Parts: sequence; structure tokens; C-alpha cells
Amino acid sequence: MEQISGLLNSIRKNWQSFTFLLVVLLIYMFVLSPFSNGGFLGRLLFLFFYLIFLTSGINLLNKKRTTGIFLIFIITPFLILLADIFFRLPRLVLGADLFIIIYCIWLGSIILKRTFFKGNITAHRIEGAIIVYLLTALVFALIYHIIFLLYGQSAYNGLINYERSEFMYFSLTTLTTVGYGDITPVNQLARSLSNLEALNGQLYPAILIARLVSMEFVSTRDS
Repeated sequence: MEQISGLLNSIRKNWQSFTFLLVVLLIYMFVLSPFSNGGFLGRLLFLFFYLIFLTSGINLLNKKRTTGIFLIFIITPFLILLADIFFRLPRLVLGADLFIIIYCIWLGSIILKRTFFKGNITAHRIEGAIIVYLLTALVFALIYHIIFLLYGQSAYNGLINYERSEFMYFSLTTLTTVGYGDITPVNQLARSLSNLEALNGQLYPAILIARLVSMEFVSTRDS
């Protein structure tokens, strides 16, 4: 029994670690999202990803694991996304996007605080910094999707489809300032946000590297 309990505790810790959360984000953004279509399977994969994503990050938001937090951040979005698979109502899609945006911002702010907390520079901190960078791309992708839901097809030029995966691609190319030009924002709000994301994509790595180097210098000097 003790061995089983120890194994379960080990699985729980790995499930709720920065490494696991980073792997989940990478798999979704660069494997599942590009190759998922707008059909039933694509929506099912989206639900599966966010179920893992929400459960792996919930411990970082609340160590006490109160029932209220669990219901808000696990059950509610799961039901919304599940209903979205079968009904495809714009209000459900918009509601799911808004919920996930709030969750990502909250999670990213906590991870960022832990990343820049005083101490030695470790792989754990590097993973946290990368997670925040990827969460930024995810948040902007969902915002772009919301703009599409509100303003329609005229908000963007060059969209192949109108699923979240398409906006994930646009967000990543904007954040990294690659800017292929195959998708362009036409809506004024979308254009302004894309500029903001591109600016953040340039400043974040520069500030991050400078901060981590200074923290390592201080830590080495004091040791």
C-alpha cells in the first residue's frame, strides 16, 4: 500500500509540474493544433487538451484546492467545451474562450512570480519562463478568435478555416514577428492587438534574458 501511495503521489507531482505543463502546451500548439480540423475529432481533441491543461495547472493557482476553485476552473469549462462539441453555439464558443483567457492570465502571472523569485537559476525557472511565453500566444489566439466571432469573416483576410487552430497559427507568427503575411487582420481592434503581441514578442525575451542573467550574477556573487 505504501508503494502504491508513493507512486500515486509521484504521478500527481509530475502531473502538476512545470515540465508536464510545458509538454502539454508544446504538444497542443505544434502537434495537435496544426493538424486538427474543424470537425468532431478536432473539437474533441481541443476538449481533451484543455482538460489536461486545466487539471495540471490548478495546483499552481490554489494550494488548498478548495471546492469552489475546483468547480470554477475544472467542471465549468469542461461542461462548456463539451456542449460546444455537440451544439456549436457561438455563445458557448465565446464563453469558453473568455474563461480560458482569464485562466491563462491568472496562471501565467503566478508562474511569472515564481520564475523571478529570488534564488538560483534552475531549469524549473527556464521552463516557467517558456510557459508564460506560450501562454501569451494562446491568450492572443483566443482573443483573435473572439474578434472573429463578434465581427465575422471580414475581420481577417487569408483565413483557411475559422477554427481556433487557425488563430493559434496567426498568433505564433505574430508573437515571433515572423509575419508571413498569409493572414492579415483587417479589424481595427485585431490590428492593434497584433501590434501589441508583436511588441511583447520582442521585449519579453530581451527582458527575460537580462533579468535571468542579473539574478544568476547576484546569486553567484552572494554564494
